[in-house]
Amino acid sequence: MINTPAIAQLLRPGLRAITGQYPTYPDEWTEIFKTYTSDKYQEIEVEMKYLGLAGIKPEGQPGITDSMGQRIVTSYVHKRVQIGFTITKEAMEDDLYKTHFPMQAVSLRKSLSTTKNVLGANILNNAFNANYPTGDGQPICSASHPVDGGVFANSLAVPTALSVAALQQMIILMQKMPMQSGILAQTKAQKLIIPPELQFNASVILNSTYVPLNGNNAINPINYENYIPKGYKVNNFLTNPTAYFLLTDAPDGFKHYQRTPIESDTYVDYQTDNIMAKAGERYSMGITNVRAVVGSLGTVAA
Repeated sequence: MINTPAIAQLLRPGLRAITGQYPTYPDEWTEIFKTYTSDKYQEIEVEMKYLGLAGIKPEGQPGITDSMGQRIVTSYVHKRVQIGFTITKEAMEDDLYKTHFPMQAVSLRKSLSTTKNVLGANILNNAFNANYPTGDGQPICSASHPVDGGVFANSLAVPTALSVAALQQMIILMQKMPMQSGILAQTKAQKLIIPPELQFNASVILNSTYVPLNGNNAINPINYENYIPKGYKVNNFLTNPTAYFLLTDAPDGFKHYQRTPIESDTYVDYQTDNIMAKAGERYSMGITNVRAVVGSLGTVAA
């Protein structure tokens, strides 16, 4: 609760400045997630297994047949995110700098925005953690995503520091990812998502015409062939300073379902005359198709 002792300096004349509000990072989660609207309690998505490869039919013999059916089920359960504050009538009456109150209301939206950035980044922060499985029972980045008759990987087998060679391995890995039927999914790299600690290394790798720190005058194929057309984006809410993620063009990847947009309200409590303000929204975030990303933990600290 905001009462008169909590804003004591705002009750005195001659205050030169009121500080504490700073620019905040823009919505960085939008670089990862595609937004959809929802009007239900939850959204359920199913990955199907369709027909596999055709086969040569022996003369006079039946041709091969295959089956189709559902495989991976992903659920998005929408949660409400909310924050508010209470200020006493006396604090409002005695505040000599009444323009300060609208800034408290602005703070509500900044809090919601930052929280969404954190929750979005946490999807990647937990991408290698088995305690956060996707619909197929594996974490987002795994070497053992199940498909009919086998598994596929969307993470480097050995944690590797960000480099031209590491990105080449990731691009090759995504080109080998199959659909549930075993047919190659034909995914291509689009965008590199990195923590702040890797931004300068990423800039050198993606913008150098030649392979960095290589004395053989070798071209940099990542740059020359434009393998990562959307470049790199820094996400300031990633917690692992060495992990990085290469997003692909696979459909139905990272999804953000907006159930209820931001709503705000201010009202006066009849009993206390306290002014109460709150803001909230309801949404869910997750991933349906793990082929939308290939990740690496980077170098592991000793």
